[in-house]
Amino acid sequence: MDDLPSNSADAITDTEMGQVAEAPPEGPQFDSEADKWKILSRTNEARWKAASAELEAATAKGAELEQAMTVMQQEHALKLAEIHLQHAAQQRGMELAPDAISKLNMSAFLTGEGTADLDAIAEFVTSFGSATKKPTYPQDVGIGPQSSGAPAQRGVSLDARARR
Repeated sequence: MDDLPSNSADAITDTEMGQVAEAPPEGPQFDSEADKWKILSRTNEARWKAASAELEAATAKGAELEQAMTVMQQEHALKLAEIHLQHAAQQRGMELAPDAISKLNMSAFLTGEGTADLDAIAEFVTSFGSATKKPTYPQDVGIGPQSSGAPAQRGVSLDARARR
């Protein structure tokens, strides 16, 4: 019976301490209750510092990833605005050179939310006027007679002459 704690409060405190903090290293018994609590307090403080440092590192990495994602979204929006600009120009019969596009401030074609501003792109393209694109090859080859006058009087066809 002398193995059991004399007070039930001591038993509760010992079991709670085992859950909260790691038991102090085995060795000589503590000189006093105060020494025991000092060691437990230092152990708990060391764990707190380690957990705090781990949390700060995770928070810093999360902020870094969020910043990288923001940069990637902005680059994507600029590329999308460039594609919309090229498409609008092609619909009007124009072709924009890549070096001309690289000199443009593409952020002017973005909305406040970071999406492509289609109205601003259309306004920019229409400011150039309509481009009349000439065909690169002759359009009147092999489509028959191209006269603007009255059709020529045809005589009797060779086939009909041969039948007479």
